[in-house]
Amino acid sequence: METLQLGIFAALLQFAGYAFYGSKILKRDIRPNAISWLMFAYGTALLLLIEWDQDASFALLALPAACALSSIFVAMWALRDSNAWWPDHSLEWTSFVLDVLLTLTYAATWIFLSKEVINLAEKEWAETFILICINIVTFTSFYPLLRQVYYHPYTEHSTPWVIWTLAYFTLALITISEEGIISVLLLYPMTNIALHGFIALHTAYWRYRHNRSIA
Repeated sequence: METLQLGIFAALLQFAGYAFYGSKILKRDIRPNAISWLMFAYGTALLLLIEWDQDASFALLALPAACALSSIFVAMWALRDSNAWWPDHSLEWTSFVLDVLLTLTYAATWIFLSKEVINLAEKEWAETFILICINIVTFTSFYPLLRQVYYHPYTEHSTPWVIWTLAYFTLALITISEEGIISVLLLYPMTNIALHGFIALHTAYWRYRHNRSIA
């Protein structure tokens, strides 16, 4: 299968996971963490913009685009339906601050480039640095949700997280095929495979132990 087809397949998996997740939200079977989803929407949109600016292929951009678009809707719903959306933990504040700093840094690279303060090579280095930072921030973005799932695993379902894990695994294969095993772009799918996979396993195990529906 060509990477373009795999990219489309990964994006469709992503949308399928969000469709299932949305149906569970409407049934009140899932309580999305408003803080994490706000950071997911913001962070994925920024990552998509930077990867697009680095001339990533459609196969690599399809899944982040699907994720950014869908997570914005989940974030809007979660924020509208939640009274506790402001960070109350140091790691959550750290993530917000890093997000803002990354955005300012990215905007500054374009300003410096237009003013000929930096050249294209230096701009590419800056974008690579930002991509690495975004993937590090992913862990802090997940922190509110991971804490919620750890203490209240019944607030999530494993099925969408399994689907998303498979989608990111597909994206990892595409990235390796197009960019090789040593690529900063590989950080995004690998980080998300680990985090989504953990939530899928933890919630499935809890529901199995308590005779709850895994799906």
